[in-house]
Amino acid sequence: MKDSKKHAFVSILLLLLNMQSFGQAASSLKDDLKSMTALLKGEFDNFQQFVREIDTKAPNRHRRTHIVFSPIQAPTLGENVFYVKHYYDNNPNQIYQWIYVFKEDPAEKAIRLDKYTFKVDSAYVNLNQKPDKIKTLTFDKLENTKGCAVYWRRNGDKFVGYMKDKACLMESKKDKKKFYMTDSLLLSKNDFWFREEGFDEAGKRLFGPTDKVYHQLKRCEVYVGWWRLKKEGTEDKYDLNRQVYLHDQGGRLRLIDAEKKPTKYTVELSKVIFGKDLEVLKLALYEDGKNEALDFAWTSSNAGMIGMNVKWFQSSFAKLPPPASTNNK
Repeated sequence: MKDSKKHAFVSILLLLLNMQSFGQAASSLKDDLKSMTALLKGEFDNFQQFVREIDTKAPNRHRRTHIVFSPIQAPTLGENVFYVKHYYDNNPNQIYQWIYVFKEDPAEKAIRLDKYTFKVDSAYVNLNQKPDKIKTLTFDKLENTKGCAVYWRRNGDKFVGYMKDKACLMESKKDKKKFYMTDSLLLSKNDFWFREEGFDEAGKRLFGPTDKVYHQLKRCEVYVGWWRLKKEGTEDKYDLNRQVYLHDQGGRLRLIDAEKKPTKYTVELSKVIFGKDLEVLKLALYEDGKNEALDFAWTSSNAGMIGMNVKWFQSSFAKLPPPASTNNK
């Protein structure tokens, strides 16, 4: 009799401990989800990696990549929803876009990310700036490939993302052949890294870096500024723009004159490595057809302001407090 009571007590105790453990895990995932989505918000660019690989003549160069993660209020889709805009080669006029939906996944002990594309892509460009469109967005206007979820787990002050092995089976639009897609990711305070790879059903690599090097994007900080440019052929007439925005990871801005015509000049704001490891903030002026900057100014990488004056051109930029974005200006 005593033994039966003892076994019953132990069973109840184990049940309570398991329930407590499950509750703690759920609570931890909830906290992780909150922390991760806060980290993800913003813009990221691999400008430094792009320049470094050119300078070092790296055999496998990564394409210049910029990604904007914008949280949106879309309750029909979930509590943690992002509009994601991705473009290459510093060309924001040719974009790829997704909806990201995050939620807790206690069974996987991870945060689950489901990615969706738009059935009518052109109807949702810059969705984060269109609250009326967001209100009407429902899952029937989106597409999702089964098995392609990304799972995120905390690792210290970082989050590591992964996909399940041979779970994401896709079909090539070009030749209709099936292939497995996988993605490895890392998110931290100042970095967003990803590595996409594709394999055929026999395991042969179809795309992705053979050296396993990630796309290494850094968080962008946004600066607001002004510029003044002397009109060609004049002594005292200038074009002026009092409010323009640039991010500090190779953000570029074409100078547009008072008649709204593009000039031959572009300004660039970037964080670059000087020497071996000294990071500096650089403001440079470029002319079409010339690779070298006409002139530039530089200061410490954490400076709140930077400016330059070359008599016929002046400009100054000041850092905005986060979470500023060039995406909604």
